[in-house]
Amino acid sequence: MPVNMLIGGPMPTYALLLEWTDQGRRDVATLPDRVAEITRRFEEMGGKIHGIYLTMGRFDQIALIEAPDDEAAAKFAVFIAGRGNAKSETLRCFSMDEMRSLL
Repeated sequence: MPVNMLIGGPMPTYALLLEWTDQGRRDVATLPDRVAEITRRFEEMGGKIHGIYLTMGRFDQIALIEAPDDEAAAKFAVFIAGRGNAKSETLRCFSMDEMRSLL
């Protein structure tokens, strides 16, 4: 069980780094609608999205999310990948309070 859940804090935080596929680049005009649908579906899974941002550099987007656990975060990443518009890399983020608990 994640440390922050043991101490009654918020759900674990994750950063999803997203790189658009060729399909995602072709469908860029529908991105706002796709993000709204993804947000709704993830909230139904018990997650919370803090923000989804376009980025410059190696990745095209980043999503900052909270999920009940690693499995829910992985399920969200698989859901995104299954749509065919982006590849993702998921990073588990630890707050400084969580870091103190780990030490």
